Amino acid sequence: MSKNLVIKMSNGFGNQMFLYAAAYGFSKKLGYNLLIDNESGIKHDFKKWEKKKRINWKPNYELELFCLNTKIADDKYKFLSTKKYLKRKYMKFFDKFSQKKNFLIEKMSSNKKTNYSDQYLLENYHDTIYMEGYFECEKYFYDYRNDLLKEFSFKLIPNLENNPFIKIIESSNVVSIAFRAERFSEFANNSSANLQKTADFEKLTVKYIYRGVEYFRSKLKNPKFLIWSNNFENLNNHFDTNLFTFVKNKAENKIFLDFLLMCKCKYFIVGPTTFHWWPAWLCNYDKKIIVCPKDKELNTSSNLNFWPDSWTKI
Repeated sequence: MSKNLVIKMSNGFGNQMFLYAAAYGFSKKLGYNLLIDNESGIKHDFKKWEKKKRINWKPNYELELFCLNTKIADDKYKFLSTKKYLKRKYMKFFDKFSQKKNFLIEKMSSNKKTNYSDQYLLENYHDTIYMEGYFECEKYFYDYRNDLLKEFSFKLIPNLENNPFIKIIESSNVVSIAFRAERFSEFANNSSANLQKTADFEKLTVKYIYRGVEYFRSKLKNPKFLIWSNNFENLNNHFDTNLFTFVKNKAENKIFLDFLLMCKCKYFIVGPTTFHWWPAWLCNYDKKIIVCPKDKELNTSSNLNFWPDSWTKI
């Protein structure tokens, strides 16, 4: 009988990449087949979305654009019905007291923080494991980097001949920058506390980006700074368009084009977003330079080991 590790996909694009990469690493190290549950977590996310109405985003399985060499799980491995949802809760509860586990779940501290641990490999598991948690640390999957570079290659690459930004990237020392706007206030109904939290976060992000600009000015000849963002409204209040180029791709395929163009860059001021973390990590240029924020407030992951040790913290 084959052993299967089932990864429950949820949340957005970058988080789903972490889920897949970590599950890929665990499946290889434990000797399990990897299966993707592309519905159970998304269904749960959609219920939360209906309550909060997050603007410009809806829960969806996002990884179909990649050449993943992994099968989608059969319905028997998913928890879609109310009956199966209750069964999952029952299994998770009794897993706490069982020596042989049905679940591989990322452990959190009392303050909801996580960190890298190899203890997950020492547990005794059933032939079918359900994995939950984002495991946002490259140490879970770095041993399989070459595999993941293939897994996260694109099925189809659009014709970029008329894209104005690809010409800049290919002909210049481009530094990729991502600015995540409205992180804590991207919902239909916002509290004053969330609006203030967003303003403070954006102010800190801007300061970090300008530190990165000075860093790359000392490292590169005539660097060009390209900024990607989920919302460009009022962004010129923070960034002078004489120094920064705003990468505004068409709305209907913005996520795909943004990610594709980021992956073609060689230098990165990585923003506090998993969507930008991944192009930097996937970059295979042997002289790449990647910086990330030293500010604890800009580590938006629950994982204390979110930033790779090889990246320069500024």
